[in-house]
Amino acid sequence: MNRIFLILAGLFGASGVILGALSSHAFKTILTPEQIDIFKLGVQYQLYHALALFGVAIFSYYKKNLLLNIAGWLFTLGIIFFSGTMYSITYFGLPNIGTAPVGGFAFMFGWFMLIIIAFKTK
Repeated sequence: MNRIFLILAGLFGASGVILGALSSHAFKTILTPEQIDIFKLGVQYQLYHALALFGVAIFSYYKKNLLLNIAGWLFTLGIIFFSGTMYSITYFGLPNIGTAPVGGFAFMFGWFMLIIIAFKTK
């Protein structure tokens, strides 16, 4: 599982940097300042949680743990649902169908899993 999370961390990290550059340069003529702020929020959370996935991947090399795998998948789902929603409502003009809160909860529960792991690990 650690290899999958390492690959996902790399993919989300690289695409986050690319999307951040686009929002700072290319999208300035396409999107409104408010839309750019929303888009950048998606980029920020994607990059934060790409780093969290990297941490999960590294930690899983040393300790196999079901809760750690759950945390990794929750971070992945959070990026897809939260950041994906931010991108789709700004760039593609799609309506907000309420998936951002699902992603936000996935992020929170992923972090809670790490707290639980900390208390259970000796």
